[in-house]
Amino acid sequence: MASAPPADVLFTNAKIYTPQGWRTSLAVRDGRIMAIGRKVRAQRVVDLKGRTVMPGLYDMHVHPVLQAKGDEGRCRIPQDAGAARLMELVSACVKAAKPGEWVSGGQWQASLLQSTPITAATLDAISPDNPVMLFDVSGHSVWANSRALAAAGIGAGTPNPEGGIIERDEAGKPTGILRETASRLVTSKVPPQSTAETERQLENHLRMLAGFGVVGFVEAMAFRPDLEVYASLADRGVLKQRVQACIAFSEAGRANPEFDATVADRKTFARATFKADCIKVFADGVPTESHTGAMIDDYRGGQPNAPAKGLLLFEPGAMARNVADWDRQGITVLFHAAGDRAVRASLDAVQAARKANGMGGPMHQVGHSTFVDPADLPRFKALNTAVEYSPYLWDPQPINDDITSAVGTPRIDRVWPIRDGFDAGALVIAGSDWAVVPSPNPWIGIETAVTRRNPGGGARTFGAAQAITLQQAIAMFSINAARRMGIADKAGSLEVGKMADFLVLDRNPFSVPITHVHATRVLETWIGGERAHHSDQD
Repeated sequence: MASAPPADVLFTNAKIYTPQGWRTSLAVRDGRIMAIGRKVRAQRVVDLKGRTVMPGLYDMHVHPVLQAKGDEGRCRIPQDAGAARLMELVSACVKAAKPGEWVSGGQWQASLLQSTPITAATLDAISPDNPVMLFDVSGHSVWANSRALAAAGIGAGTPNPEGGIIERDEAGKPTGILRETASRLVTSKVPPQSTAETERQLENHLRMLAGFGVVGFVEAMAFRPDLEVYASLADRGVLKQRVQACIAFSEAGRANPEFDATVADRKTFARATFKADCIKVFADGVPTESHTGAMIDDYRGGQPNAPAKGLLLFEPGAMARNVADWDRQGITVLFHAAGDRAVRASLDAVQAARKANGMGGPMHQVGHSTFVDPADLPRFKALNTAVEYSPYLWDPQPINDDITSAVGTPRIDRVWPIRDGFDAGALVIAGSDWAVVPSPNPWIGIETAVTRRNPGGGARTFGAAQAITLQQAIAMFSINAARRMGIADKAGSLEVGKMADFLVLDRNPFSVPITHVHATRVLETWIGGERAHHSDQD
């Protein structure tokens, strides 16, 4: 009887994290795991010298193409920048720009600018001739100067668009702050960059994600040109990660005019590593001082123009019919839902789809889930719906001060209720929401999900009672993500027969203090038996 073909590569002398416990060797053949923990013949043997091997990680809500095409702007401001630093950086961007050229970027944080008016006049002082628009840290509000407002045709008589708010002073004059769909009045006037530049930037982002150990992700909002860019990179062999793109039904409530045609053509963009079988729906905004996150109970504080319970950005009956139709076609729905009322409305839409079509459809996803009413947590499991949290925002940072002031106690004690999600038996997954956060490094998310403190530790906590274990944190970034993507039979954990998606690390996360996990360095990232990243510092 002929012996089995040899492995392509046998990795030995390792500490390998598997569902069956720690093992010391892993063999790869034809892109899959051939053997774990036993000796086999191999064409090549690699001694890992005691290094730790973990399954590849997934970011289930990230925006690399949004950042690649420059929609967040090139004038970058650290999220912790105070007024003086922000004005200094924006001034430098204005001076570097051509006369009349748009200056766009971000991110500003309202709680750090209390001594400086967040008005058009403040930006006019440093940019009287160039239009300026800056996103806040959530990406749901824009601060514009007078030139930008004029370019968008925004004046005292301009009505609030549906699903948006133009902040106004006591005389009714726009202040320069635009919420949700109102921001599109300005952002749509910024000239787009070339497709070639978008491809170049996205390729850089893919390389960065691989360097952090990300072997797959959900592109959380994509338009037709974005799908074309991904398909092009896949055809060139650049796209190594397994990607599911979610076609934008709307953008913060603003209709996508090409939506129906893009959904109809979604299979033309499909590649071995890329699918566009997902739809992104905004249920609300964000539960900050803007009050655009849809809440069950009133906010406690915020802007004078802010609605008491926030904004629900879809009509529930119409969305229930939409989700039932998409579910019938086998399309996943990813909801942006930050407030507890938005989470409930999203689950209601999924429930209508399950009632109409049965439970055999795709697993849908409620994203962010900053606040979830306890009564809704069991519904995730019952409706076969994933609950996604943003672990990069759990640790104490400025945006959380805004959320705390707006929502108040006792609701803030259950912010991002990840532990409750696990306890309810829900499929819990994680998404960075980068570039809303400074970095999509999953090791930051893993550590802070366990500590609920800043990376490296600290005295302040945020939602400490919702802390989870390290095993749970790793599961939400690996096998749970694979389950949500429908590929758990071939990815998400290190088991014989599954795809050889694994990481070689500089440390064992289980053997170091939890406050050191954020600094984990990925020495090698392997996707489908191919090395997609290698660190020069081994």
